[in-house]
Amino acid sequence: MTTRTVSRAHRSNHPDPIALRAGDTVKVGEVYQDDPDWPGWVWCTHARTGKSGWVPVQLIDRDGDAGTALEAFTAFELDVSPGQRVTVHRALNGWSWVEDDAGRQGWVPDRCLTEAG
Repeated sequence: MTTRTVSRAHRSNHPDPIALRAGDTVKVGEVYQDDPDWPGWVWCTHARTGKSGWVPVQLIDRDGDAGTALEAFTAFELDVSPGQRVTVHRALNGWSWVEDDAGRQGWVPDRCLTEAG
């Protein structure tokens, strides 16, 4: 784990994100291509809940347009403000799963984080 400082604010546009458990089945759609800093995300729709969202390709065992979650995942994004310090637990495809000082966790784009000073 590493500590980072938030350099740019991030606000989630997805209040009800997709959440998966290992073994859940999904319908796999398009690969994200809108931002070169965020490679390796695929649009998935949960077979049971119908919720959709971007999921790292590494976490899906894909067979055509069907897939199985290899581990638990949530696309929950954490709202952060400049100057906050966060602990990075995991980094994938241009995003980091972080925890703030209040214990809230979620994804934040790496471009919003700098080395802790």
